[in-house]
Amino acid sequence: MIVGQSHFKSLAFRVTVTLVNYIGLVTVNFITAIVFLGGLHGLSSPLAIILLFVAIPEVSFYLVWFLPYRSRLQGHGPKPMPLSRGLRKSIFKRGLDHVPDVEQYIRKWHSNAHNDDIRQDNYKEWLLWALFDRDGDLGDDSAELDEYIQYAEEKGELKIKKGQGDAVPIRLTYDPVEMTHRSLTFYTLVGLADAITTVMFLAKGFKFYRQPRSTFFTTFPFRFKTLLSPNASPCAQLSYFHRPHTSSTHRPVIFLHGGGVGLAAYSQWLTSLPRDVGVLALEILPISSRISGPLPTTHELLSALAAILYKHDVKDAILIGHSFGTLLTSPMLQRPDIAGRIASIILADPVSLLLHLPDISYNLTRRAPRPGRPNDWQARFWASDPGMAHTLARRLCWHDFVLTTVVLGGDDSVVNADAVASYIYYGDVKYSRQDRRDWRTTPERWTGQEELALLYLEGKDHGHAFLSAEGMKSMTRVVEAYGALNQTWGARAVDMAKLEEGSESPPMLPPKSKPVDSIREMRILEASAKMESLSGRKRWF
Repeated sequence: MIVGQSHFKSLAFRVTVTLVNYIGLVTVNFITAIVFLGGLHGLSSPLAIILLFVAIPEVSFYLVWFLPYRSRLQGHGPKPMPLSRGLRKSIFKRGLDHVPDVEQYIRKWHSNAHNDDIRQDNYKEWLLWALFDRDGDLGDDSAELDEYIQYAEEKGELKIKKGQGDAVPIRLTYDPVEMTHRSLTFYTLVGLADAITTVMFLAKGFKFYRQPRSTFFTTFPFRFKTLLSPNASPCAQLSYFHRPHTSSTHRPVIFLHGGGVGLAAYSQWLTSLPRDVGVLALEILPISSRISGPLPTTHELLSALAAILYKHDVKDAILIGHSFGTLLTSPMLQRPDIAGRIASIILADPVSLLLHLPDISYNLTRRAPRPGRPNDWQARFWASDPGMAHTLARRLCWHDFVLTTVVLGGDDSVVNADAVASYIYYGDVKYSRQDRRDWRTTPERWTGQEELALLYLEGKDHGHAFLSAEGMKSMTRVVEAYGALNQTWGARAVDMAKLEEGSESPPMLPPKSKPVDSIREMRILEASAKMESLSGRKRWF
């Protein structure tokens, strides 16, 4: 359901979700009322028997499975490789240089606390997590942290008082994993949606490539296609749907979905693509409202993806990522065996751009749904799914994902859409009302001839690019344009930035990355770091 700004749809969504997720509690209350009004004899009525039939497994599932499961997911995830002091300094300063408002930036990373409650020790506590990936005493890092605080004060023209305040910083890997219960009824509906999606894909020429059959017993809802499919994935970590590419005029598509119910949310759009266009649609089960194993590490995901691309000889493809799926863009481009197979990239509702801003973490884990913003309820619902909550808090090494038409909803309730749009358009995060008016016209002015472009969908929220009729039309138009084999991209300010800087070493790329000129999109990363040095404020296209 697309909630958007409809209060009626918001109410319907909240009522439906409450009834489905807490159906065990609802039925227990009804049974209690029956006993209270009619005594124990009331339990023999047909209604009471039906309610007992629902209540017993639901309550048992909550007590026997969910409570221990929630406790187990509180454990710490894998420890990322520590950053060098030089890299920490570079990440911190580069991030702070691309912040719309330093004061608000610090406040939101401290759960939107008042300035008087945020002291230097609070900020250092957050910096220990953000840059050092650790907790505890400051130790030998105290002097380095003082340097960062001084830079933040100078950049934001503010003063952070010494001492410890009442503010609580957001530190996802150390904070409790906040999740809400999902009922057996909910998982049954997810399993039904999964089955319908499978039938839709098979009818359109796709084949399902399963994980090892042993995973049938470790994934819920049970996926019988894991037992029945003769096609095995070349990697145990990922299952996927694949349709061979036979078109002589268009490129194949690689699709990475966002959080929610997996590929079910995108089935209508994916199956509408021409049948001769090859499609590789990966399944990321931990963010798909399922009980499954934890999300593999970034290295494991990339190795699995490389094996899949090699198996099906996917090359010269369009990479399309939505929401969570955009996070893998940067590490994929840093792998030569994967990057060499990608011709262009489309990011919808990207969370991989300006990832250092607090909006995503704050909006999904701290912010209460706002009055007049019904879609906030929907965003929090999906973010509080046990698998999604655990993935966000314990399985992501955020440094891996810091990052090429970008599709944005103007009213996105998860990412800071205006800041991302400004970053794409100008290379900075300083924008005005006039800029927003300019962005509204991008769907009409978009031609597909630029290496980096923006489609700003005014009035659309997170996910509407794939779930609304208007959004799907826009996405299809972009894919058709980028998928054409005769497509060329025009030169623009990216090349100007490279010439004016006179440097061949892109500061945002790791030393072992593929050479810049071997991939078009790598120049985008280079330009994003260099545009700030150009005189004046220039539009990128």
